[in-house]
Amino acid sequence: MNAVSDTAERVALYYREGLSDKVYQAAIEPVGDQFVVNFAYGRRGTTLTTGTKTASPVDYAAAKKIYVKLVGEKKAKGYTEGADGTPYQHANKRVSGILPQLLNPVEEAEVELLLRDDNYCAQEKFDGRHLLVRKQDDDLEGINKKGFIVVPRCFRWNRNMGWLGCGDDA
Repeated sequence: MNAVSDTAERVALYYREGLSDKVYQAAIEPVGDQFVVNFAYGRRGTTLTTGTKTASPVDYAAAKKIYVKLVGEKKAKGYTEGADGTPYQHANKRVSGILPQLLNPVEEAEVELLLRDDNYCAQEKFDGRHLLVRKQDDDLEGINKKGFIVVPRCFRWNRNMGWLGCGDDA
């Protein structure tokens, strides 16, 4: 075994929100002179589902690249290394209290009913960003898919049409 394999990397990541309580484990493991990147995931306290990110053993540099990407993707989804599973929140981000469910398809027959119902709203997407828009009094804020309040690129008020996005005609 070479010196690199003695420093094989391993991480356990946790995610807890609402009823979710998940664990994700990843490791670089030696196989002869080369390495594989293996993972296991599932609900905490249950038998984990296992797999590999390498179809066949690779050199350490390739395994490390795969491992770093994998761990980064999981952390971006809210997994943390702390067993309490507390999601990371950047100091500059404000939590909206809403986790939007975006891009819900509806049947054509339902469209007219939903548009006339004050309990629902629709927003046309103009700029490639998927945001939920919340209006409270005169304040307008965007909420991204992770539930953080973000500054919409631009909105303007039209007396006849209400709040409009950047590409709307007024």
